[in-house]
Amino acid sequence: MLKPRDLGPGASTQTFLEAMRAGRMHLARFVLDAVDGAIVDCRSDRGRSPLMYAVLLKDPAWRLAFARLLLEHHAAVNLGDDAGRSALSLACERGYLEVIKLLVQFGADPDTVDARGWSPLMYASSEGRTAVVEWLLRAFRRFGQLRLERADRAGHTALQLAASGGHHGCVRALRSAGALLLIFPESPSSQAGDDHDGAASAASPPLRAARPVIDNNIPSSLQGLLM
Repeated sequence: MLKPRDLGPGASTQTFLEAMRAGRMHLARFVLDAVDGAIVDCRSDRGRSPLMYAVLLKDPAWRLAFARLLLEHHAAVNLGDDAGRSALSLACERGYLEVIKLLVQFGADPDTVDARGWSPLMYASSEGRTAVVEWLLRAFRRFGQLRLERADRAGHTALQLAASGGHHGCVRALRSAGALLLIFPESPSSQAGDDHDGAASAASPPLRAARPVIDNNIPSSLQGLLM
């Protein structure tokens, strides 16, 4: 029989992860209690924490139960892995709405970005997770906690990612929330002129209208929604 003294830091983390994968809640609780919750933020493969593995479990009931267990033991909800991805980011990519709501309940930040500049909203949009996109917009947009025009390191917004993937539902949700797919042409170089004292001054360049971006990778059936 497994005893608390048998669980060193490495062994306890591995035992806990194996218990999660097998759906053995009693064993998982035993491990956490034996080490006084010390392993909740231990890093494993690719720098991922137990919470990150929990939100990726295939069984919906296990996913929710183990994520709640870890959060109630004060797991760091906004911790990032080696690529800067949080548990919320991973859950949004998979479309696991119930665990997304749980993470947010425990303080998950919906606008954090990873090493490539992607936010949870971007992952949901790129994968066509319409229900997740709609929920994030309803839950956070009115409080200014989602920046819809945020661009990743390649210059892509959530709307562009959704459109490029042909995800009509996500495009409609983002457009309804006010997301724009715009670029602003560069203004012409300002011309220096003389003021009435004879000193040179730079004239402010005129404002120019933005125009819609039409990406060749965006299906033609979606381009009308982006105008």
